[in-house]
Amino acid sequence: MVAALISNDTRFLGVLALIALACFVRAQLKFPKWLGMLIGLHLLILFCLNPDYGVALYHYNISWIADFTLQEALYLLTIFLKDVIILTFLQIFLLTSHPAEISASLNTVGLPYRLSYKIGRLFGLRKRFKVAYTKLHAAAAAQNQKFSKLAAVRFLLKAKHEETLASRHFGKKQKRTWYQMRPFNERDKRAILLAVFSVIISIILIIINGGRLWNPFR
Repeated sequence: MVAALISNDTRFLGVLALIALACFVRAQLKFPKWLGMLIGLHLLILFCLNPDYGVALYHYNISWIADFTLQEALYLLTIFLKDVIILTFLQIFLLTSHPAEISASLNTVGLPYRLSYKIGRLFGLRKRFKVAYTKLHAAAAAQNQKFSKLAAVRFLLKAKHEETLASRHFGKKQKRTWYQMRPFNERDKRAILLAVFSVIISIILIIINGGRLWNPFR
Protein backbone atom coordinates (compact mmCIF):
# COMPACT_ATOMS: atom_id res chain seq x y z
CA MET A 1 0.00 0.00 0.00
CA VAL A 2 2.85 2.39 0.83
CA ALA A 3 4.59 1.60 -2.45
CA ALA A 4 1.33 2.24 -4.34
CA LEU A 5 0.97 5.61 -2.62
CA ILE A 6 4.56 6.59 -3.44
CA SER A 7 4.75 5.55 -7.08
CA ASN A 8 2.72 6.63 -10.11
CA ASP A 9 4.51 4.25 -12.47
CA THR A 10 1.71 2.37 -14.22
CA ARG A 11 3.94 -0.61 -15.02
CA PHE A 12 4.96 -1.08 -11.40
CA LEU A 13 1.39 -0.55 -10.17
CA GLY A 14 0.23 -3.25 -12.59
CA VAL A 15 2.63 -5.75 -11.00
CA LEU A 16 1.53 -4.74 -7.49
CA ALA A 17 -2.13 -5.09 -8.50
CA LEU A 18 -1.49 -8.66 -9.69
CA ILE A 19 0.25 -9.48 -6.40
CA ALA A 20 -2.63 -7.93 -4.43
CA LEU A 21 -5.24 -9.92 -6.36
CA ALA A 22 -3.20 -13.12 -5.96
CA CYS A 23 -3.08 -12.58 -2.19
CA PHE A 24 -6.81 -11.84 -2.19
CA VAL A 25 -7.61 -15.10 -4.00
CA ARG A 26 -5.21 -16.97 -1.73
CA ALA A 27 -7.08 -15.65 1.30
CA GLN A 28 -10.34 -17.00 -0.24
CA LEU A 29 -12.12 -13.67 0.03
CA LYS A 30 -14.79 -12.19 -2.20
CA PHE A 31 -14.43 -8.68 -3.55
CA PRO A 32 -17.61 -6.78 -2.56
CA LYS A 33 -19.68 -5.35 -5.40
CA TRP A 34 -20.08 -2.05 -3.57
CA LEU A 35 -16.30 -1.70 -3.46
CA GLY A 36 -16.09 -2.11 -7.24
CA MET A 37 -18.83 0.49 -7.61
CA LEU A 38 -16.86 2.82 -5.33
CA ILE A 39 -13.78 2.52 -7.52
CA GLY A 40 -15.86 3.15 -10.65
CA LEU A 41 -17.47 6.20 -9.03
CA HIS A 42 -14.05 7.53 -8.08
CA LEU A 43 -12.82 7.29 -11.66
CA LEU A 44 -16.02 8.87 -13.00
CA ILE A 45 -15.74 11.82 -10.62
CA LEU A 46 -12.08 12.39 -11.56
CA PHE A 47 -12.94 12.35 -15.25
CA CYS A 48 -15.94 14.66 -14.88
CA LEU A 49 -14.00 17.17 -12.78
CA ASN A 50 -11.18 17.49 -15.33
CA PRO A 51 -11.41 15.45 -18.57
CA ASP A 52 -8.13 16.96 -19.84
CA TYR A 53 -6.04 16.31 -16.74
CA GLY A 54 -4.15 13.48 -18.47
CA VAL A 55 -3.14 15.83 -21.29
CA ALA A 56 -1.82 18.39 -18.81
CA LEU A 57 -0.08 15.65 -16.83
CA TYR A 58 1.74 13.97 -19.72
CA HIS A 59 2.08 17.11 -21.91
CA TYR A 60 0.70 15.27 -24.96
CA ASN A 61 -2.67 15.18 -26.67
CA ILE A 62 -3.41 12.03 -28.64
CA SER A 63 -7.13 11.59 -29.28
CA TRP A 64 -8.38 8.05 -28.86
CA ILE A 65 -12.19 7.89 -28.84
CA ALA A 66 -13.89 11.18 -29.75
CA ASP A 67 -12.44 13.73 -27.31
CA PHE A 68 -11.23 11.03 -24.91
CA THR A 69 -7.43 11.05 -25.08
CA LEU A 70 -4.94 8.24 -24.65
CA GLN A 71 -3.25 10.26 -21.92
CA GLU A 72 -6.48 10.48 -19.93
CA ALA A 73 -6.97 6.72 -20.31
CA LEU A 74 -3.48 6.06 -18.94
CA TYR A 75 -4.05 8.45 -16.04
CA LEU A 76 -7.36 6.77 -15.12
CA LEU A 77 -5.73 3.34 -15.44
CA THR A 78 -3.03 4.46 -13.00
CA ILE A 79 -5.63 5.63 -10.48
CA PHE A 80 -7.62 2.43 -10.98
CA LEU A 81 -4.57 0.28 -10.19
CA LYS A 82 -3.78 2.35 -7.10
CA ASP A 83 -7.37 1.93 -5.85
CA VAL A 84 -7.30 -1.83 -6.47
CA ILE A 85 -3.98 -2.25 -4.63
CA ILE A 86 -4.90 -0.16 -1.61
CA LEU A 87 -8.46 -1.46 -1.19
CA THR A 88 -7.48 -5.08 -1.80
CA PHE A 89 -4.71 -5.13 0.78
CA LEU A 90 -6.92 -3.17 3.18
CA GLN A 91 -9.68 -5.76 2.79
CA ILE A 92 -7.20 -8.58 3.41
CA PHE A 93 -5.94 -6.90 6.57
CA LEU A 94 -9.40 -6.10 7.94
CA LEU A 95 -11.05 -9.44 7.13
CA THR A 96 -8.26 -11.86 8.02
CA SER A 97 -6.74 -10.22 11.11
CA HIS A 98 -7.83 -11.50 14.51
CA PRO A 99 -8.60 -8.55 16.84
CA ALA A 100 -6.66 -10.10 19.72
CA GLU A 101 -3.60 -10.63 17.52
CA ILE A 102 -3.71 -6.98 16.45
CA SER A 103 -3.83 -5.91 20.11
CA ALA A 104 -0.95 -8.22 20.99
CA SER A 105 1.18 -6.96 18.11
CA LEU A 106 0.57 -3.30 18.93
CA ASN A 107 1.41 -3.88 22.58
CA THR A 108 4.58 -5.78 21.64
CA VAL A 109 5.93 -2.83 19.61
CA GLY A 110 5.45 -0.49 22.57
CA LEU A 111 1.87 0.81 22.46
CA PRO A 112 0.23 0.86 25.93
CA TYR A 113 -1.96 -2.19 26.33
CA ARG A 114 -5.07 -0.19 27.19
CA LEU A 115 -4.89 1.51 23.82
CA SER A 116 -3.79 -1.69 22.07
CA TYR A 117 -6.77 -3.57 23.49
CA LYS A 118 -9.26 -0.90 22.46
CA ILE A 119 -7.84 -0.67 18.92
CA GLY A 120 -8.03 -4.46 18.59
CA ARG A 121 -11.66 -4.43 19.70
CA LEU A 122 -12.47 -1.90 17.00
CA PHE A 123 -11.56 -4.51 14.39
CA GLY A 124 -14.10 -6.91 15.89
CA LEU A 125 -16.78 -4.25 16.22
CA ARG A 126 -18.58 -5.19 13.00
CA LYS A 127 -18.80 -8.84 13.96
CA ARG A 128 -20.06 -8.06 17.47
CA PHE A 129 -22.64 -5.65 16.10
CA LYS A 130 -23.82 -8.25 13.60
CA VAL A 131 -24.17 -10.93 16.29
CA ALA A 132 -26.07 -8.63 18.65
CA TYR A 133 -28.27 -7.35 15.84
CA THR A 134 -29.10 -10.92 14.73
CA LYS A 135 -30.02 -11.93 18.27
CA LEU A 136 -32.34 -8.96 18.72
CA HIS A 137 -33.94 -9.51 15.33
CA ALA A 138 -34.49 -13.23 16.06
CA ALA A 139 -35.95 -12.42 19.47
CA ALA A 140 -38.36 -9.95 17.89
CA ALA A 141 -39.35 -12.47 15.22
CA ALA A 142 -39.93 -15.18 17.85
CA GLN A 143 -42.33 -12.86 19.67
CA ASN A 144 -44.01 -12.00 16.36
CA GLN A 145 -42.94 -8.39 16.70
CA LYS A 146 -41.47 -6.01 14.19
CA PHE A 147 -37.88 -4.91 14.62
CA SER A 148 -38.65 -1.28 15.38
CA LYS A 149 -36.44 1.75 15.83
CA LEU A 150 -36.68 1.22 19.59
CA ALA A 151 -35.15 -2.22 19.16
CA ALA A 152 -32.32 -0.69 17.11
CA VAL A 153 -31.67 1.80 19.92
CA ARG A 154 -31.62 -1.06 22.42
CA PHE A 155 -29.09 -2.83 20.21
CA LEU A 156 -26.77 0.17 20.14
CA LEU A 157 -27.04 0.68 23.89
CA LYS A 158 -26.34 -3.02 24.50
CA ALA A 159 -23.28 -2.94 22.27
CA LYS A 160 -22.00 0.18 24.03
CA HIS A 161 -22.59 -1.44 27.42
CA GLU A 162 -20.59 -4.54 26.46
CA GLU A 163 -17.77 -2.34 25.12
CA THR A 164 -17.65 -0.41 28.41
CA LEU A 165 -17.59 -3.57 30.54
CA ALA A 166 -14.82 -5.08 28.42
CA SER A 167 -12.64 -1.99 28.82
CA ARG A 168 -13.01 -1.46 32.57
CA HIS A 169 -10.48 -3.76 34.19
CA PHE A 170 -6.90 -2.72 33.45
CA GLY A 171 -3.76 -2.67 35.56
CA LYS A 172 -1.22 0.11 35.82
CA LYS A 173 1.57 -1.61 33.88
CA GLN A 174 1.98 -1.07 30.15
CA LYS A 175 2.61 -4.73 29.26
CA ARG A 176 0.58 -7.91 29.61
CA THR A 177 0.53 -11.53 28.47
CA TRP A 178 -1.53 -12.14 25.35
CA TYR A 179 -3.06 -15.54 24.65
CA GLN A 180 -3.29 -14.75 20.94
CA MET A 181 0.33 -13.62 20.58
CA ARG A 182 2.14 -15.53 17.84
CA PRO A 183 5.89 -15.40 17.09
CA PHE A 184 7.17 -14.32 13.68
CA ASN A 185 7.36 -17.14 11.17
CA GLU A 186 8.86 -17.46 7.70
CA ARG A 187 5.68 -16.23 5.98
CA ASP A 188 5.70 -13.08 8.09
CA LYS A 189 9.32 -12.42 7.23
CA ARG A 190 8.69 -12.95 3.50
CA ALA A 191 5.70 -10.59 3.60
CA ILE A 192 7.73 -7.86 5.30
CA LEU A 193 10.64 -8.32 2.89
CA LEU A 194 8.25 -8.08 -0.06
CA ALA A 195 6.73 -4.89 1.36
CA VAL A 196 10.14 -3.30 1.99
CA PHE A 197 11.38 -4.40 -1.44
CA SER A 198 8.34 -2.87 -3.15
CA VAL A 199 8.93 0.46 -1.38
CA ILE A 200 12.59 0.42 -2.42
CA ILE A 201 11.61 -0.26 -6.04
CA SER A 202 9.09 2.61 -5.98
CA ILE A 203 11.84 4.98 -4.78
CA ILE A 204 14.28 3.71 -7.43
CA LEU A 205 11.64 4.24 -10.12
CA ILE A 206 11.22 7.85 -9.00
CA ILE A 207 14.95 8.37 -9.56
CA ILE A 208 14.91 6.61 -12.95
CA ASN A 209 11.78 8.38 -14.21
CA GLY A 210 12.86 11.74 -12.84
CA GLY A 211 9.69 11.91 -10.74
CA ARG A 212 6.79 9.82 -9.52
CA LEU A 213 5.16 9.74 -12.95
CA TRP A 214 5.98 7.31 -15.75
CA ASN A 215 5.54 9.11 -19.06
CA PRO A 216 5.67 6.75 -22.09
CA PHE A 217 4.89 9.63 -24.48
CA ARG A 218 8.25 11.35 -24.07
